[in-house]
Amino acid sequence: MSRALAVFTACFVVLGTARTYADSIDQNVRELSVNGKSYKVRLAAALALSKSKDARAVLAVADALDQDEDATVRRVAAIALEKMIDSETPKDALGLSITALEKAAKTDGDSKVRETAKRALRAVERFKKKGEPAVATKTTTDRGSAVFVNVDKALDQSKKAPVDGPDRVTKVVKRQVESIGYSTNWPGGLPTSAELDTAKTRGYIVASTVKKVDITRSGHQTQVACTVAIRVSPWAGKDGGEKWEANKVASASGSAKAMTGNTEREVQGGVRDCLEAVSEDVTSRQVVPFLKHLTAM
Repeated sequence: MSRALAVFTACFVVLGTARTYADSIDQNVRELSVNGKSYKVRLAAALALSKSKDARAVLAVADALDQDEDATVRRVAAIALEKMIDSETPKDALGLSITALEKAAKTDGDSKVRETAKRALRAVERFKKKGEPAVATKTTTDRGSAVFVNVDKALDQSKKAPVDGPDRVTKVVKRQVESIGYSTNWPGGLPTSAELDTAKTRGYIVASTVKKVDITRSGHQTQVACTVAIRVSPWAGKDGGEKWEANKVASASGSAKAMTGNTEREVQGGVRDCLEAVSEDVTSRQVVPFLKHLTAM
């Protein structure tokens, strides 16, 4: 996972609360994220961040464990994660941290880093369940019927998203829907209304749209902003179309902003990260609850 993603995700976590000012955590995150700086500066930043349980700090330290060129910094990062992670660590930060620890424990080129990562991993794995989606593929409604959700391919209304942006949005939405046990795949392609009836399955459609992407360059940084909208409705199969019943349709949207570098690669990466983060938040907080509401009707 790139540095841009780790830093962006941290910005997204605190969006709307601490985005308007740069505190000591922001400063240490920046100092830790640049390999070109003296390793002593990065080491000091890692040690400072280890005293915090803030999601920004956890994400930055996990990224340092995965990416920093200096073994001492990576080892300190592994030690820090063991202290920083607890039952309140946000899911994204927890998932990234465990992934970084697992990778370091197996593949880091320094034996001390590997051993430290193994110890830290054993200590934090008890929290892993919190960050894992529920695995279930045969969830049924209260009426006893199965559920199939047609996650339609996302559209780019903004015309500014990266070529793979809509596909990334679609994958995020699918992952969130599948996490509650609803099926998003049907053998042979999308089912017909008759096939849904025969399988005693209720169908729904989730359609996503990239509504807005704004890119504003200022000095050595670029601000990326994005908005994603998602609609949910009952669905009667590929030959039955969508049923936009007023009391059974919902439209949810979300926005985020993040700072990134000025290169085209960094900007495009920032847009991708923005779209994925907003899609995950909107789906988990609004779309999934509404789907559960629909299946209970």
